[in-house]
Amino acid sequence: MIDELELLRQTPVLRKLLGHYAQLAGHDRTAWQDRLMQLDELPPREMTRLHGELIAFNWLEQNTAGCPGLRQGVVPCCYRVTTAGLRALKQADED
Repeated sequence: MIDELELLRQTPVLRKLLGHYAQLAGHDRTAWQDRLMQLDELPPREMTRLHGELIAFNWLEQNTAGCPGLRQGVVPCCYRVTTAGLRALKQADED
C-alpha cells in the first residue's frame, strides 16, 4: 500500500507541482487553473504521470467540462487543488 503523504515528502517534484496549483488557488480555490506544461525540464510523459498521481490521491481535481478560449500548447481551466491537497502539502511542509 502506498503512503501518499510519504511519497509527497520524498518526491520534491511532486510536491513542487502540487505547490504550484496551491499557490495559483490563492484565496479562490474554486477557480480552475491552466495545466502546467513544463516543470524542471521533465519530459511530457513524466508530467502526465505526476498529474495523474495528484488526481489519484485526490489532491487535484480535473475539469472535464472544458473551457472556452483554447490556445495551442495550453490546456486552460483544467485543474484546481482540493482541500485534501492543501492539507497534504501543509503536512508535508511540516517535516
